Amino acid sequence: MGNQGSSLGDEPSTAIAQKNLQHFDHSFKGELHSASGNLICATFGKNIKFAKRPITIICKSSSMDLIEEVGITNRKQAIVPYALINGISWDHGNSEVKFDFTKGEDDDDETPPFVILTLSNSVEFEGEVKLRLNGLASTNRGIKIPSPLYFGMFAGATKPKPFQRKRPNLSSLPSGKLPPLAEMRSQALELHKGAYRPCPQGESRRMSIALQHIYEGCNTFQVISARGSSLPSRSDSTIVINDECITFGPRGSNDNRVEYLFSDITDWNAVDNESFRSGESGINITLSNDESVFFGVSFIRDVKHTLEYFWNRYKVSVGQEKEVKLGSTHGRPIMSVYTLSGEIPPPDPPVGHCEVIDQDGIVVRPGGKMVPRRNSIGQIAAKEMKVVPSENREVKRHWHKVVLHQGWLLKQGGVGVGTAKSWIKRYFVLYKTSQGHFLVYYSDFTECPMYTTEKNHRNIVDLAKATFIRPGSNKSDSVDIPAYCFDIVTTEREWTLCAESQENVLKWLKLINFAVDADVAILADEELLFKVKPKVDPLGILNPSDYSTTLKVSANGISVCAPDVTRKDGSDREYYFWVYTDFFKWSLLSQGGKLALLVNVFADSSFSRRNEYIFRNKEAVRLATAIEYFIEKFMSVMHIRLETQEGAFDDVGDVNGEAGAPTAGLHGISVDDDAPHEDEIDLQLVEENLLDMEISPAIPQAVPSYKHDNDFAAGSFVTPSVPARPAPAVVADPFGDDDPFGLGPLSAATVPASAVNTASRAPAPTAPKGGSTLLDDLLMDPIPSSTAASNVTINKPSDVFGSDPFGDDPFGSSPTSLSSGLGQKVEKPAPPLTPFQQAQHKSWLTAALAANGGPFYDDGVLQVTSKIEIRGSQCRLSLAYVNNSPGTLSDLQVSIADPAGLIRFELGVGPTSLPGLGRHSQVMMAECIKPAGPGPSWSVSYLDSLSLQRRSCTLPLPLLLTSFIEPLALSGDDFSARWQMLVGAGQESQEILKPLRPLVPGEVQAALVTVLRLGRINGIADSSEYVIYGAGSLRTGAVTSTGEKINVGCLAKIEMNVQANAMRVTLRTLHPAATAALLQATKFLLL
Repeated sequence: MGNQGSSLGDEPSTAIAQKNLQHFDHSFKGELHSASGNLICATFGKNIKFAKRPITIICKSSSMDLIEEVGITNRKQAIVPYALINGISWDHGNSEVKFDFTKGEDDDDETPPFVILTLSNSVEFEGEVKLRLNGLASTNRGIKIPSPLYFGMFAGATKPKPFQRKRPNLSSLPSGKLPPLAEMRSQALELHKGAYRPCPQGESRRMSIALQHIYEGCNTFQVISARGSSLPSRSDSTIVINDECITFGPRGSNDNRVEYLFSDITDWNAVDNESFRSGESGINITLSNDESVFFGVSFIRDVKHTLEYFWNRYKVSVGQEKEVKLGSTHGRPIMSVYTLSGEIPPPDPPVGHCEVIDQDGIVVRPGGKMVPRRNSIGQIAAKEMKVVPSENREVKRHWHKVVLHQGWLLKQGGVGVGTAKSWIKRYFVLYKTSQGHFLVYYSDFTECPMYTTEKNHRNIVDLAKATFIRPGSNKSDSVDIPAYCFDIVTTEREWTLCAESQENVLKWLKLINFAVDADVAILADEELLFKVKPKVDPLGILNPSDYSTTLKVSANGISVCAPDVTRKDGSDREYYFWVYTDFFKWSLLSQGGKLALLVNVFADSSFSRRNEYIFRNKEAVRLATAIEYFIEKFMSVMHIRLETQEGAFDDVGDVNGEAGAPTAGLHGISVDDDAPHEDEIDLQLVEENLLDMEISPAIPQAVPSYKHDNDFAAGSFVTPSVPARPAPAVVADPFGDDDPFGLGPLSAATVPASAVNTASRAPAPTAPKGGSTLLDDLLMDPIPSSTAASNVTINKPSDVFGSDPFGDDPFGSSPTSLSSGLGQKVEKPAPPLTPFQQAQHKSWLTAALAANGGPFYDDGVLQVTSKIEIRGSQCRLSLAYVNNSPGTLSDLQVSIADPAGLIRFELGVGPTSLPGLGRHSQVMMAECIKPAGPGPSWSVSYLDSLSLQRRSCTLPLPLLLTSFIEPLALSGDDFSARWQMLVGAGQESQEILKPLRPLVPGEVQAALVTVLRLGRINGIADSSEYVIYGAGSLRTGAVTSTGEKINVGCLAKIEMNVQANAMRVTLRTLHPAATAALLQATKFLLL
């Protein structure tokens, strides 16, 4: 019993057990699974692999006997001395143990000797082996007890080291297969900024969604917009997602509801537009009749994960496991698990109790007598007999779907004197929900949802946040700890629970382990906050004298925030964001009784230069554990996201029971082959002595040294030789009040030659002389655009635009950034944008055209956003440059090219360099002078002072012919009349477009209005969801002979064939040049 030592004096119970155990032999039933080496194979034969031969294991004082009964009278017996065991690995999820032995003279030199045993109760057997080994070591000082290793989520008295364990695989992709580091980093940055940005601590939405699923058997979400021919128009609508369908209808009413069965849905996808326009995200489903339906929602992450769960569970229930949603993380079956013998298909999941039971394990029924509840060990709370209340019928219908296991456990309560707190019996329910698995406990079973509609739970353990499970509590040597205890450790706290029997403990552990494995890719949606004192900051930005710096640890990285003294309210500003791919190593430091965490991170996306930081925090161990937890989750998510990439499943084999590829940590992934390196980089995520509590007694010399031994305690670090940099200077708001063009056009006197990136000035179009036609005006020669130049003298021209059509300019200039010389260091080219980044920039471009601005460029170092204002034929494009790196960006050159001659423009003064974390803005004034395509392009080039890499890139500007179109509101008859008039040569262009992605009519309809900027025309006979019409007026700055600006009417018809995934686009304008240019822009935007 756990309390055995309390009545036998001051000697700990384990020491007493070790002494007494040598007088007894204990036997255990099990199976011989696999073996190698003469110690075992000499008795049981060679080639023992997956044998599953029944044996009896007898633990004696100095050895362990393995006995196999052969017939009635014969037996095989192998004697294993404890002294020969040099390694022990436990897999409690599969009730297995592996013993590694010291190699004997007759053993094969290539294969180390070992044996793998399968036990009926591995937890009980581990306790026996521990006592035997400790007893042997106490009597033989030369015996060294091997430290146990644990598979999966289990741990012993010491915590598992990072990436030592191998996690289950939810995908058919080979375990450990991950995208390139640069691609993972780019994805993580986008997720962190978009719909997957973390909730503030304490504001998680997962918990409330999970509780709704528990009580209602479904999840309900508010719909902010809906598109689809079968959808009635209404406000205040919701979608309800359950095990079989998606139901759309008015909130709180069952009338006029539309039900979409999963059996009728051929596919669905989540549309995440949160990174550039809030409120435009949602779920798009495709039905078997090729109809497309879109539901706009507020929190796309929550809806996506919920639909993933119900959709995947449905596919599994109908025998279509291979049709689960690729890239999904919720509700997926486990495809393979790691055992002591390698990677194998998962065993059958453990089965729990779905029936409510009383404290004696008897199933309760409404109206029956309740057993008096025992509050704690040996105590009875009440003597009177109570009646079991009636069941909640609404919950009973789905209770078996959300409950994995339930029963009674002891937990330590908060009432007691000093540290002696009472042990209280609580009713625990292990739930499986759309947001993961949760272990919830109640005061009594009558307070669980089966018997009440009120949420009376005492507390909730989020198993998606579990870092490890310890069978046999770390506190088990304490005299007040009951027997059969175990620990669940999460990123938030540690729970110690106790069962009533060894069998009950094993059942709970197997079910909890299965739940944690199923949630291997489910992430917490909120931040963990740690207040730290930055004792070492190589850039000198953070305040080293107090705990004002906050580390916000979340799903995709760590945000380093500190108060911004330039803000009136003193609110925090994010100075760094470290994606988990940036971590090179981390370790715990201790001196003078104080804990700190050393973090070594890569400085930028080149993965070639590192910075080292030291943060002091009394919870440094929990902080380090959280980092490990999130990196493991990050790797699981990125492994699954790889499924959505083309060619991901090439050369995928089946799991065959052999030792599979090891679960790769980020240290096992090489940098993208295209990325140049000065030398080979071993990207190891090392955590020296991190979680086994063997904390380094002092800081290594590679990091800051000390003036004397007590410097750490005194807080007086000697910083490294890296020169400290002041915090970045306050820069003006790029959208301030000062107009960079307010003093008139730029001149050589006001613009340094070195600051000139582009000079493109064309005189305003003049009226043609006699004999020219309107078409001649539109087909004038393109106006040449200059490229980036240095040492250029600009003569003072006349104002190219005349009066500013925007009135008071809301845009302002910002101070000139400081340049940073690089001496004689040799620069090298940076790798180009990855295909994923190129696709991302294309989506940003389309979004910016629709939203008049947004993200424009991001290479991981330099980030550029745009803001667009259009007035008729004139445009003001403002670009805001942000340096996300702590190093200076020097020799920054920006140029605009427009070979087609769509616009005439004037590019304002741009930055020639950007300091670390600095900002700058640039304004371009432009006017459309002719219909032409493609649109202008933007080029950037700069030198990254940290990596010494020259980065260059050219992208299309979010400025096309369609940017200058104003929508027209025409009646159907008026449109038809104009359409019939434009039948001349070249006035019509028609082409069939076949997009690479699935054709969604709702998206095309939206594109007609948002990016083509045409007014939607209704009232035409054949107009429908699949045939749409639009009209607009192209505004140009070209003038007629009378001085009037030329406008060109544009008409469009788009016919969609969803089944063929094609659309026929027909465009008509008065001028063939305009028709051709409009078709070119339309193809670019719709494909």
